[in-house]
Amino acid sequence: MMTILTQTHTRAAAAPNLAVSRVRLDAFPARPVNRWLLRLLFALPFAVLAIIENISPGLTSGTTVNQDLVARVARIDWGRADVSWVGSLYPPIGTVLTALIPGGTLGLGIAGAVVAGPFLKQMLEVMHQRRFHAWKSATFMIALAANPLFAFTATTNFEAFLGIAFFGIGAANMVRFVANRNTQAGFRAGLLFMISALSSASGIVYIAVIGLTAPLITLARRGQRGARASNILVILFPTLATFFTVFFLQLVFLHRPFAVLSAQFHYDPSRWAIVPAFVTTLNGFLLLAPMISGWALALLVRRPGAILISTFLFLGLLMGYVFDLIPLNAAGNTFLIMTMMGIAILPAATTTRASVLITLVAGAQIVIAWAAAYNRPVVLDWMGSLTKALGWS
Repeated sequence: MMTILTQTHTRAAAAPNLAVSRVRLDAFPARPVNRWLLRLLFALPFAVLAIIENISPGLTSGTTVNQDLVARVARIDWGRADVSWVGSLYPPIGTVLTALIPGGTLGLGIAGAVVAGPFLKQMLEVMHQRRFHAWKSATFMIALAANPLFAFTATTNFEAFLGIAFFGIGAANMVRFVANRNTQAGFRAGLLFMISALSSASGIVYIAVIGLTAPLITLARRGQRGARASNILVILFPTLATFFTVFFLQLVFLHRPFAVLSAQFHYDPSRWAIVPAFVTTLNGFLLLAPMISGWALALLVRRPGAILISTFLFLGLLMGYVFDLIPLNAAGNTFLIMTMMGIAILPAATTTRASVLITLVAGAQIVIAWAAAYNRPVVLDWMGSLTKALGWS
């Protein structure tokens, strides 16, 4: 018996790549049943919040994004035979799922909770694979999910949360592909980015930023000519192929190749008024704070290129707001995207000092999230409706 075990160990050591491909050594938790239990554990509190929302009196200041989404989908004439109505389907995944999910806003809230469970489990697995200390992983998870901004987005903004979740998991796979030569992760990243862009209109912004910033991530293929261009092509090909196909079909049938996008972009110059607020108000600083935290993380792990990634993402989100890709009654998009990208690009710290400083930055994100939530009128209104439903006010 000892001889067989010794021979098996020797073969595995001689062919580590083969062993890794057959056994999911990096899966967390190791047992599939525990992975599903963890997903359910993460999803449960948000499902409870979605149910409470359904019995609450609702927002006093207007509607949630989910309410607007349900109303928009209800206006779509699904029996039309012409092609001009296809533009009203964008983003198609979010729109079709809204039409299929029963229960209106309650159904969308629970669907958001169902997405939150696997998403948070995947983020935790990413940190486990990077060999984060347990206390550092716990701090980042609390910063990401244990705050009103995450709960508000997950339960009231299904399309945006779907796009954010797919983008976050795609970003983690992109880093694994570009920095660690994991080709399978590259194909997964490309597909996940495509799904993100087809799930939410703001996903277009995320993918555009990825196209600009992917070359900034440290390459494992240094010295190989064309590595950067090939990496970007693998990551963006599914999204580009999908959109160029749609553009071509619209050119042929409608003579307007960009009709699907023109229906989404609505330039509102008055929204530029938010820019001076970044340096003159607390609310503006709380929008900038996640980007500044991203800069700090990039410096701590000696990845200066990640500073530009955080900056471009922030500017992309700002443009998404100005061009009406991010609704006025949304909140938390900037915080969630910045925090997820921090987790995605962060390697394991090599020293205890760096690990402590990274954890302190993650702790600062917790404060930022709660301060931002109490400084967003729509989130305060939402929290007030929940407390009324529970009879606490």
